Amino acid sequence: MTGDDAARGATGESATTDGRRTRDLGPTEAVAPTLARDLGFLEVVVYGVGLILGAGIYAILGAAAGVAGEAVPLAFLTAAVVASFTGLSYAELASRYPRGEGDYVYVREALGSKSLAEVVAALRVFVGVVSAAAVALAFAGYLSGVADVPTTVAALALVALASLVNFWGIEFSAKLNVVFTAAEVAGLAVVIWVGAGAWGTVDVFDASVGVPGVLEATFLVFFAYLGFGSVVNVAEETTDPTRTVPRALLVAIAVTTLLYVAVAFSAVGLVDPAALGASDSPLALVAAAGGGDAVGSLVAAIALTSTANTVLILFVSTSRLTYGVSKSEYRSFPTLFSRIHPRRRTPHLAVALVGALAVPFVLLGDLVVVAGVANAALLVVFVAVNAALVKLRWDRPDEHGGFTAPGTVGRVAVTGVLGILSSLGLLVLFLRSLV
Repeated sequence: MTGDDAARGATGESATTDGRRTRDLGPTEAVAPTLARDLGFLEVVVYGVGLILGAGIYAILGAAAGVAGEAVPLAFLTAAVVASFTGLSYAELASRYPRGEGDYVYVREALGSKSLAEVVAALRVFVGVVSAAAVALAFAGYLSGVADVPTTVAALALVALASLVNFWGIEFSAKLNVVFTAAEVAGLAVVIWVGAGAWGTVDVFDASVGVPGVLEATFLVFFAYLGFGSVVNVAEETTDPTRTVPRALLVAIAVTTLLYVAVAFSAVGLVDPAALGASDSPLALVAAAGGGDAVGSLVAAIALTSTANTVLILFVSTSRLTYGVSKSEYRSFPTLFSRIHPRRRTPHLAVALVGALAVPFVLLGDLVVVAGVANAALLVVFVAVNAALVKLRWDRPDEHGGFTAPGTVGRVAVTGVLGILSSLGLLVLFLRSLV
């Protein structure tokens, strides 16, 4: 018997691939079902791109253009910088702790506070369900342009359908996401193509809105990036998560930023920003202005698949977080939500909870209000996640995972500090707008 075997025999435990200890089961004990590891690098990149795109351009571009005018591309770039600082923190933390609980584990391990970690986890679930509700309302807005269906009814129907697909399984959800994300990118490519000739007419330093207008729009379009933090929640369903998740997360941010800025140029180059702000289906309006009604109808149809896809993957990531924090090793959420369906191998009770929690926010019916609430809660989470990296790097400077964020001065994680400051800045901007 080797030393490792002896240790395992004495304790009844063995090591998992991510360093955790698990009890070895005797021959008469049943093995509990586990989550299926079906996601590779491409699937996680596509998952992240699909999550970010649907929640952003298709849902919030019109409102942002109404505030920033022709400077809306600048707002997207500013939001991308803020997102990138925090994205680097998520990438490093995910490489150190490849767990589906994400933010909860990062804060608990680095800051040593279970209570604070529970608050962060609760806020993360709140952001997930509120964001899903906001995108479901955007879906209903596009649908109203092609069919006479009440907005609330359409949004609630989407919530129910996405919950069902989420229950069915991660592999099916991932395959559906690949198809829908391809459609999303194709729709944006059409908008970029029909509007590229008008880019030269756009004044990104539009003096009529000034810095306050750009900053207000930056807060709004930050909603366009909220999905990147949820990529870490599928770590336990990903192969080689310590390397795959951080790299896929950063690639997703880079790809979506390029698309966002190009689409924003096309949008305000073709359509008056005020008209975009008043539209329930802004990208369809842009496509129709540049390519005719048929192209507008095509983009409207793609917008439906994009927003539907985003609701689905928001539900996937949020239910996995709920599942993770409910595990008996944490006991932070009720343990019943950590149960896995024996046949579907999905956290079915967590799936049901997340779908049900989205319903009240759908009933609010105002996309801008719902998105603003989601943004504010998310920024609080981002402050905690960046603080976790700063504290971890300060306390354990010699520890490294599969990815390390650049920019270290001594034991200070510079990008983490910038992530804290930029997130707090946007949060203060939002709170001042309420006064």
